[in-house]
Amino acid sequence: MEENKKNLSFLGPVGTYSEAAALEYKKDVHNLIPKSNLSEVLGSVVANTSEEAILPIENSRVGTIIEVIDYLINSKNLFINHELLLPIEACLITKENIKNLNHIREIISKPEAINQCNEWISKNLRKDIVVTGSPSTAEAVESLNNLPDSVAAIGPERAAVIHKKHIVKKGIQDYKNNVTRFVVISNEENKPTGKDKTSIAFDFKKTDKAGLLFTALQCFSKRNINLQKIESRPKGTKLGEYIFIIDLDGHLQDENIEEALKELKQVTSFLKVLGSYSY
Repeated sequence: MEENKKNLSFLGPVGTYSEAAALEYKKDVHNLIPKSNLSEVLGSVVANTSEEAILPIENSRVGTIIEVIDYLINSKNLFINHELLLPIEACLITKENIKNLNHIREIISKPEAINQCNEWISKNLRKDIVVTGSPSTAEAVESLNNLPDSVAAIGPERAAVIHKKHIVKKGIQDYKNNVTRFVVISNEENKPTGKDKTSIAFDFKKTDKAGLLFTALQCFSKRNINLQKIESRPKGTKLGEYIFIIDLDGHLQDENIEEALKELKQVTSFLKVLGSYSY
C-alpha cells in the first residue's frame, strides 16, 4: 500500500461494478480497499481508516438505493463530495465455453442484477430456469468454480476476466442505457467548483397540514433554484409519514441556496444537507 495515496473504500469484492467506479474515480491517487458490506464501507470513513468511500446510490432502472440514503441521513459527519455515472453492461458468464443456451439450468447473481435482465432471461433461457441470489455479481462469477457447468452467472466483464471465466453473451440487460449513479463520500464538506449540486433530506412537523410540500418547494422556486430530483420515502415511524429527498442545482455556500435552506428550516422538523458536490 502506497503511503502517499489516499484510501478509497468500495463495496467488494474485486470485479464488481463498484470496483469499476472506484477505478474510474482518480484511480492514480487512491489505494482501493474492498469491503464486504455497506456498514464497513462507510464505517471506514467514520473511523478514518479510509479518506473516502464510493457507493452506488441510484440506478436508472430500479431507482434510489435506499440503504445508502438512510445511512447518510442518519450519520453525523458523512457528506457526498462527488458523483459519477457508470454505464452498466451485464454479461452472461459460464465456467466452460458453451454453445447451447439450453444447457444452462440455473442463473446466479445479485438479485438487482437478475431483475435488470429479466426480459432477456425469459426470452433466451429455459422456462424452468432456476434463479439463485448472491451477495454480489463478482461473488456469483467466482462461485462458478464450485458449481456444475450448467450454472451461469450474471456479472460484469471484469469479473469474468479476473476469475478466468467465459463470456457467453454481453449486454443482456433489458435497458441498454442502464446507468448507475455512484457517489464519493468523505467526512469533509466540499468547496464550490462552479458546477455543483446539493442533496438534502427533510420532513415536516405536522404531516396532516395541507400545503406543506408546496410551501417547502416555494423556498426554491421563488429564487429560481432548479430541482433536479425530488422523491419521498417512508420514515419508518408510522404509515403516512415521509422523508423527502431533493437534489438541486447549486452549492450550499451560494447565497440563494443558503437563504432557501434557512427558510425551509422554519417549516420542517428535520433538515439535513447530504452534501454539495461536483457532477
